[in-house]
Amino acid sequence: MSWLKKNWFLVGLLIAMVSGFLLAERGALLNPGGWTNRVIVFVLFLITGVKLPSDRIRQDLSTPRLHVFLQIFIFVVTPLYFLTAVPLFSEAFDGQLIVGIFALAVLPTAVSSCIVFTQNAGGNTVAAVFNAALANTAGIFLSPILLSVLISSSGRALPMSQLLDTLQGLALNMLVPIVIGQVLRLRMRAWADRYSKHLGVASNVFILIVVVFAFARTGANPNFARYATELLGPLVYLLASHLILIALVLLGARLLKLGHEDRITALFVGPEKTLALGAPLLTIFFAGQDILGVALLPLVIYHPWQLFVAGIMVNRINHKRALGGAGAAETTSPGSGTEE
Repeated sequence: MSWLKKNWFLVGLLIAMVSGFLLAERGALLNPGGWTNRVIVFVLFLITGVKLPSDRIRQDLSTPRLHVFLQIFIFVVTPLYFLTAVPLFSEAFDGQLIVGIFALAVLPTAVSSCIVFTQNAGGNTVAAVFNAALANTAGIFLSPILLSVLISSSGRALPMSQLLDTLQGLALNMLVPIVIGQVLRLRMRAWADRYSKHLGVASNVFILIVVVFAFARTGANPNFARYATELLGPLVYLLASHLILIALVLLGARLLKLGHEDRITALFVGPEKTLALGAPLLTIFFAGQDILGVALLPLVIYHPWQLFVAGIMVNRINHKRALGGAGAAETTSPGSGTEE
């Protein structure tokens, strides 16, 4: 029971995907005209606005080299990695799965998990909070634009009218609730921080509902069985890509000669991707399209894997610290240690 309590969201993700397929015939009844989903997404972004510590962005500019490196890694290096690597598998991967991989590539880092892992591993927690807040604030604007660019560069450009409608939908359904949430945060910051955990639980429940609706729509597509048989290759590719990104962020941190605590921060902030912002963002971006469930698959695969690997690295770093190893972050490998 203790394991289930700790990992309820990951279990919930699996149940949500299966439930979506089982409810494929009834998805339209539960989500008439997509309005149920729109309301949930609005509430999700409202909670994001209330929780997002954007006020922290101006509070820590003491290590600009780390901040610049992490933001470039999140929004430039990672998309470029996937943009150059994915074409190598263009014949093996379905086109819609490639779009989903590009969608994963442009997302900002996770808000809470990277901070928790950084703190548990003895990293620069303040810098982790700063960069998580900055990346997620910037990602509201950058992620949809970068996704449009990547899709266009792969020869799957959206028609201009559809792109404009998508950006308009993002502005209305994402920016408005986030701005409202930020305004509310100005008046109730102490309350938001005190009940941040409860808001996080509510947000996770809403994300699971979004996943149910997304997979219900995709499950109703008779061609989806073909995607299910082609998942092994993308699965291996995504798991390996996360380890490669970890190696790249460590290499960059060493080349910049960042301090021990800052290297640990880079290790957990740089390669992670947010499901909390990603699921509703992709729901809006691909609204009304059967591709939505397929586009979410890479993120749903990547999310639990990044948590598992981060838990391994935390244990490895703490083990080396207990043994008196001063260079824990330098010698950490993504494949060593135990689970989260």
